[in-house]
Amino acid sequence: MAVKMYLTDLAEGCFDARVSFSEDAAMTMRVRHRVLSEVRQDPRRKHFSARRTLRVALLAAAMALLFTATAWATGLFRLHTNLIPANQLIHGQWIERDEAGNITEVQDLRYPGANLVFTFDCEATPHRTLFSPGWVPSEGRGFLEDEERWSSSTEDWYFFFGDEGENAQSPINYQIAVYYAVPNYQLVMMDHSEIVKQENWGEYEVTEVVNQNEHWGEVNYVLLFNPAEGYLLRVGGCDSMETLEKIAQNLEVRVTDVEIEHDPDYNIGIINVARG
Repeated sequence: MAVKMYLTDLAEGCFDARVSFSEDAAMTMRVRHRVLSEVRQDPRRKHFSARRTLRVALLAAAMALLFTATAWATGLFRLHTNLIPANQLIHGQWIERDEAGNITEVQDLRYPGANLVFTFDCEATPHRTLFSPGWVPSEGRGFLEDEERWSSSTEDWYFFFGDEGENAQSPINYQIAVYYAVPNYQLVMMDHSEIVKQENWGEYEVTEVVNQNEHWGEVNYVLLFNPAEGYLLRVGGCDSMETLEKIAQNLEVRVTDVEIEHDPDYNIGIINVARG
């Protein structure tokens, strides 16, 4: 449950020794009890009046909890956007094991020319997330995992949906996909990238990227990260950034009760749009 606190409540605590954390009565009582206990045990308290000490201690505790609650309110997950210097190579491993758990193969995956990688801090496990594309500029299709079939309906729920063009050589117009925040994992954008915008859309941290693709030229990306739920929506393709923004702004998202599974033997992946 989110913790709500108001600055008026904190200011009120400066004057009448009361601190209230909105509707969370249990938290209020725990803070009062802890602060009062520490004040009684502090040998320095004899140098001040008891009332003044209580006010200061309560205010300090309130401010500390404000910063803690603010940090907590941003979510259980954090996205790091890392621009890599030209002299540093992005690489990671895929480890294969036999049924007994013994390592049978180690693949060292390298991405020369890539300069952007996303990493995560995680305090929980994300849940499987699906989206419904409320608006798209052209007909696309996505795979319905539960029904094991492809669909073009913008009312169905997907983990992947897009218009991949007329043939295998055509530029990909747009693709929408879901990724997850997992620990010790690198999500790489291949080839050179430039971050052109970072802002917030409500519950989302939004990053817009222009990527240089060797076949199609500039490819645009709108990335929406939800720090409370730990999922990342990638809307990318050769359509304009304005078009991709409109796709992103019209997505409907549903977080399920199913926790995702993460294999730590695979610590790197690609976020670029692609076929196959």
